[in-house]
Amino acid sequence: MREHGERVASRRYTAGQVRLIASSPADGSQDFYVSVMVGMPVPLVAVERERLRRAAVDASRSTGRWLR
Repeated sequence: MREHGERVASRRYTAGQVRLIASSPADGSQDFYVSVMVGMPVPLVAVERERLRRAAVDASRSTGRWLR
């Protein structure tokens, strides 16, 4: 069991895994499939999906790609 404040090491994903996680529906209907394909626990799929989506939005904002 982790102690309070202890951080879990972030995992590296292949480009295909990132696309699969980030493109899965937010309603969780494909979380089991994604967990099997990527090799992660089902509850972690939603956490990683949100983290990857936030990272993509933050990256696009910093590059100004959404500004027209």
